[in-house]
Amino acid sequence: MATDEEILFEQETKDIESIRKKFEGQMYLDPTYDPAFKALFDSEEALKDFLDGVLGLEGEGKIKTLRFNFDKALVFRVPHEKKVVFDIFATTGNNRFFNIEMQRLENNFFIDRTILYKAFHIIKGRKDMELSKEFKALSEKDKKYRRYELPECISVWICNFDLPHADGEVRDEWGIYSTHALKTMAEQNKAAVPVSDKNKYIFLSVPNFKKSIEEVNSSIDKWLYLLNHAKDGKKLPSFGSEIIQDAIERIKVENASDELLAAQEANMTTKEDYESWAIGLVINASEKAMAKGRAEGREQEHLENQADTKAVLQELGVSEEKIAEMQTKLEALRQKRLAQK
Repeated sequence: MATDEEILFEQETKDIESIRKKFEGQMYLDPTYDPAFKALFDSEEALKDFLDGVLGLEGEGKIKTLRFNFDKALVFRVPHEKKVVFDIFATTGNNRFFNIEMQRLENNFFIDRTILYKAFHIIKGRKDMELSKEFKALSEKDKKYRRYELPECISVWICNFDLPHADGEVRDEWGIYSTHALKTMAEQNKAAVPVSDKNKYIFLSVPNFKKSIEEVNSSIDKWLYLLNHAKDGKKLPSFGSEIIQDAIERIKVENASDELLAAQEANMTTKEDYESWAIGLVINASEKAMAKGRAEGREQEHLENQADTKAVLQELGVSEEKIAEMQTKLEALRQKRLAQK
């Protein structure tokens, strides 16, 4: 008779085999999902190369050393407990602090969320700066003098959708600007400079990156190409970079550990559940509108809005396959309504 441990082991083995079957035929894990995203950047050299590319750093200006954590949880009491979890929190040797987020869906209050995360980011950066050897070595007089000094805190949001206020763009950058400076510089046909370069938001849109392999020419181009095309099922180029090649190896399905595959599958299931929920809402709303439209002689008007519905679902991050499934169901409903006339 099998022991409880043997039964549990057999069940876990079957579960892993089932999960691995779900990834059959795929060459790479999609790094726009959280587990594969962290696997892709699970290397100091990879993160340095990515951030050097994001900031346009070259030569001696490149990041020398970098410490990083995944799923960095920050808890503050203001006055009640509030917690945020950073995908990646990284610190350079010269006390520059990064929060790197992979965002698949443009959820409600997305801009507000980026600002909230930045607030936690700045407080965390200031606290870590105070704990640094350099700050502790200061005299009490200098510490008081630098009481309100902030370190450079850069938020990098990698988005799997169009950027807010920058439709069609691959990159956008936010900062704090003086309205007077904006007006003055505009009159002089010059770009305004932010009042502080320590509080920076950088947004990158993965789907808006359209460059072919031949057109890729910078470090950030290479990483955006990987993020955009890993799901395609074709062999990814290393672009002659050992760092890129190592990153590619980390998201290969054949190299993935059972734990990574299970985490990826769980993350994707959550996304599929969301897609089903979103499509369900649209179908229910469309069914009601179709019935009302028929009653009011406006069925054709409603059907003409299907393109708008598709655009909304695309913005929500729903896959083309799921959208096609929704459209098939809507057409079936329409035919059923017509047959009932």
